[in-house]
Amino acid sequence: MTDPADALLSEAHRLRHFVVLVEERHYGRAAERLGMDQPALSRSIVRLEQALGAQLLVRSARSIALTPAGEIFEKEARTLIAQAQLSGSVVRRVQNGEVGNLRIGFTPVAMFWALPEAVRKLRVQYPDIRILMQEAQSYEHVERLREGTLDVAFVNGDVLKAGEFRTLVLERARVLAAVPASWPAARAKRLRLIDLAPLPFIIVPNDTSPTTHQATLSACRAAGFVPTIVPGDNTEVLSRLGMVASGFGVMLTSEYTRALPVEGVAYVPVVDLPEYLHWQLVMAWDPRAQTSAVRALADICAGIPKTVVKRAAWRGRAPGAG
Repeated sequence: MTDPADALLSEAHRLRHFVVLVEERHYGRAAERLGMDQPALSRSIVRLEQALGAQLLVRSARSIALTPAGEIFEKEARTLIAQAQLSGSVVRRVQNGEVGNLRIGFTPVAMFWALPEAVRKLRVQYPDIRILMQEAQSYEHVERLREGTLDVAFVNGDVLKAGEFRTLVLERARVLAAVPASWPAARAKRLRLIDLAPLPFIIVPNDTSPTTHQATLSACRAAGFVPTIVPGDNTEVLSRLGMVASGFGVMLTSEYTRALPVEGVAYVPVVDLPEYLHWQLVMAWDPRAQTSAVRALADICAGIPKTVVKRAAWRGRAPGAG
């Protein structure tokens, strides 16, 4: 025997037919309002009564009246219709990215740009979105974008392949030399790249950031020397800065890193670095998974002044930075 609830689910579109008929109390007016002919409406109501196994209406030549079962069912039908409309609205909002989770990946350095400000503004626009922040290195975020486990990432532009994702360049930052504060080079107001030739270099590994690694080697060769590379898996920017502070060597780094509180590191401008070596902060996302929230975040970020990096670098200047 068919369960009445299951039968009702299969006839759910007839709920509105019933409610409109109750409101109009007339088959002709109800059919016109529903955009259907009167016989079709009559058949729809009969099918609904058969599915429920109960008579809902008392029909007469001029009007209709509700049976006791019909009076109870009218309230239930309105509740079901309202719930269906609410569920549909929620589904559409999830599909559009107005509710649910937004997974944002960021590098540590990106937090010294205006990412916190951008996220605050986004939360005001989309209060029903749960924003999940994930910190990692740029190359890790790119893999997560490919896997679909991130919605948007704020990364070093050199890890991105042209055309793979939609991108927005947020800031182009100068690259400085980070040197041990006790070394003579730390007292210089500015350096040329060749001035660093005698010093060991701490460079991000080739397998995690090949563009940066190769670009650094190319710039050194163009300046007339091959750098001596400090061995080790020096992926994290804080660990590299810690090695600089410990006297292992020098590194080329974005001026964003001046905001990191690492004592014993001095930052000195290098006047002859090639343009390709300067650092870019990029927002990246897969256009196939773009939602209204991602578009809104891109609009917010695009409107942030490009002087943020200079303010951040000055405001958070590390002790002993020179």
